[in-house]
Amino acid sequence: MSNELEALQLRVARLEAKEAVQSAFNRYLYCLDTGFGDDIVDCYTEDAILDVPNFPEAGGQDLHFEGRAEIEPLYAPYGKGPKGIRGGHHSANLAINVAHDLATADVTAYFMTSTPNGVQGGRYEGTMRNCPDGQWRWHTLAITSAWGWRAKEFETVSEPVGLEYSPFGGRHAAYTTP
Repeated sequence: MSNELEALQLRVARLEAKEAVQSAFNRYLYCLDTGFGDDIVDCYTEDAILDVPNFPEAGGQDLHFEGRAEIEPLYAPYGKGPKGIRGGHHSANLAINVAHDLATADVTAYFMTSTPNGVQGGRYEGTMRNCPDGQWRWHTLAITSAWGWRAKEFETVSEPVGLEYSPFGGRHAAYTTP
């Protein structure tokens, strides 16, 4: 009976870890869309590696960063301006595989981002690490832009929304274990 109990405890722990990884992934997207630049950078481990092949904002160049200090300037523009809902990072087909030791999790998902004059999509593929403070953070991440387009002419039908109606002050309601 004790082996069954241990197996059940491990399954529950992996499910809780999977929920925490999903929350960490959503926190990352949420911070991108609401302008919490420091929170975006906090989604990475200190020694994280970020690869951004075919980055549209760099003319389709491949970008490579090692460590938070190198990663931070990439996200600096997200922290400028008023906080509010101003972007749209959408993900689909999220897959999370938590390692049996609960130390890491492989994460993949498709994404689509929308701006006032365009849309693009691609894949997120990486590994999150369970950090000593209990937070899951990206240890490796590849953000691959696979397609996109911009409209030369467009009409703005609504402006970005501020955080005055947000009960959480615009911050992600992150999952935490009891």
